[in-house]
Amino acid sequence: MRDIYAVLDIGSATIKLLVGEVVSANINVLFAKKVTSHGIRRGKIEQMTTVVSEVKQLLNEASTALNTTITSVALCIPSIYAHIYQSDGITKVNSPLDQITNEDVVRALKLSRRFVRDDDEEVVSVIPTLFQLDTKMVKEVPIGMKSASLKAESLVITTKKKLLYSYISAVEKAGVEVLDITINAYSCAKEAFDAVYLQEGAILIDIGYKSSTVSFFEGGYLKYIAQAAVGGYDLTRKIASSWQIPMDKAEVYKVKYGTCNLSIGDEDIIHITRDDNGERLYTQRDLAEVLNDGVKEIMEVIKTKIDVINDGRGYETVIVGGGGELPDIHRVASEVLESAVRVYRPDTIGARDMSFVACLGMMYYLNERARVLGKIKSSMVLPDISNTMSIRFKGLTKARPIHGEKRSKFSTVIENFFSEED
Repeated sequence: MRDIYAVLDIGSATIKLLVGEVVSANINVLFAKKVTSHGIRRGKIEQMTTVVSEVKQLLNEASTALNTTITSVALCIPSIYAHIYQSDGITKVNSPLDQITNEDVVRALKLSRRFVRDDDEEVVSVIPTLFQLDTKMVKEVPIGMKSASLKAESLVITTKKKLLYSYISAVEKAGVEVLDITINAYSCAKEAFDAVYLQEGAILIDIGYKSSTVSFFEGGYLKYIAQAAVGGYDLTRKIASSWQIPMDKAEVYKVKYGTCNLSIGDEDIIHITRDDNGERLYTQRDLAEVLNDGVKEIMEVIKTKIDVINDGRGYETVIVGGGGELPDIHRVASEVLESAVRVYRPDTIGARDMSFVACLGMMYYLNERARVLGKIKSSMVLPDISNTMSIRFKGLTKARPIHGEKRSKFSTVIENFFSEED
């Protein structure tokens, strides 16, 4: 049975949908498209009807293109309110032969979410980092190994309840279920870094529309995450302010002619302004100068976040996100951050766009989750496939519903997974 999943990444600037199948260590993209997002501001859904409509549009296009019906998606949500914790949970192994099963692993992970956190925080992901058996400690999921007890040390990612519930609600209202959820920063790293960099230390800079996420990975897992209130919007605003033009025109110039390469010729006129003092001609070189200054300002803010974890070592530093599409941005970033910076662009056929990094990474994340939870149900059945895969998804967490709130099927599933009963 082919593992075919649909991944939805709902962002403030665009909404992305990618459908693909995992083949060994590669992803075969069957469908990928993005649309402009109109109902989200700084990670918060402000116009639910608009967001649902845009999600439905993508799902319908994909279903039509693939001649099937998408029934579920894996969901990437913004990292803007994310916090990370280290926790652990220990459980007895129920097998008469003390042989560890998926159920034992899931039970230990459920227990690892028992720690004090703010009332408005909710768990998004519980990711095992280390397993302790009676006689040894292992990093791989110990299915089939023998032990009377099992302790799971975990990375726990949380976000604000209101944000998480609104994104789940948008997906459910679009008519599909949620397979799994994680934050953009974590899924992006799964695509942008290999295991060596994640182990030795790596910094991910996700440049979004109005905010950017700085995350640090070491030992294979997320260790630090911070938000910088700067993004691609600031570059557009700087062009508009410098040239005294509307924001929509500035955005067009940024996308069509934008570069940080100052060696570009100044003969290409891209804008003319006229006033009482005559004409002013603006060239692509003029635009590059404005963008250079704008990127420097953005990176200065980002540097304050990186300095928190700066211990003098040089880390692999990568830029992802739609704001990183600007040619030569890595050069300016390297100057400001005083370290080598590269821009990551996927080379997966069908998704060679920086905006799909999180979607691609989520595919690998689902593969990892399947080793922990057991087989995850495919998001659809293609016409030539007979679907015999049984669902083993155990879900996420959701507190008891607000009085009068209708409980959805997915809400019940996620409560079952992360209920705190032994």
